[in-house]
This record gives sequence, structure tokens and C-alpha cells, in this order.
Amino acid sequence: MKSWLALVFYLIIPLFSLLLILQVYPELPKDRFTMRIYWVLPTATVIVILAQLGTRYQKGDTKRFLLNIGFTVATMIWMFGLLGGGVVIPMQWNEYDFSLHMQNYIVLIACVAALNMMYYTLEWRMYCKEMTSRSSQK
Repeated sequence: MKSWLALVFYLIIPLFSLLLILQVYPELPKDRFTMRIYWVLPTATVIVILAQLGTRYQKGDTKRFLLNIGFTVATMIWMFGLLGGGVVIPMQWNEYDFSLHMQNYIVLIACVAALNMMYYTLEWRMYCKEMTSRSSQK
């Protein structure tokens, strides 16, 4: 289930959205959006593969823990690429030039990733203790 959700939320919906933006707003610079597509495709593929591999192991297994951490890091990279790949993104809409400052978004992404990593670490430690207590009772 996790791998199907990752496929939909990290690959299909963003790719469809970027292509739709390119079709609806032809005045936007196409090279920026094609670079985002080139950034999103490989990282989303890695995220889907990590999600699929992570479901093959039980909770508490070190391999699952490492795959979940990799999933979080790949999600950070994916989000950074989806936002444009920089802290300040210069944009142009018709004859207007402006820039988007992404510092707060990057801080938010890093905080959510840190919370995810903390959750995965606590989950791994809890299930590791349960697995060792089960094996010692046998």
C-alpha cells in the first residue's frame, strides 16, 4: 500500500500537475518546468523503490529502518527539486520579473524530515526491543 501511495503522490500527481501547468500557462518559461520534471522523475522513482523495499521487512528490522531513513532523505531531495532547486528562484510572468524566497519552505521541509527520522528511530528501537524480548522468551 505504501508503494502505491508513493507512486501516486510522488510521481503521477506532480508529473501531471507540472505538465498541466505547462499546457495552461504557455507564457511561463518552459525550461524551468522541464528541469523540475527531470528532477522529479528520478527522485520519485527512487522514493517508490525505497517504499517497495521497505515493505518487505518487518518493523524493527535494521534494513527497514535504513530504507525508511533513505525514503525521508529522498523525499527531501524530491521536494527541493519540485520547489525549483534553489533558495531564491527568479521568475518571470509576462513582462514582470520577481523572485520567490524559499528559506521558510526549506526550514519546514527539514523540520518535517527531522520529525520523520525521529519517528522511524523510535519505531525501530521499540520494535527491536519487542523482537529481542520475544526471542529471549522462547
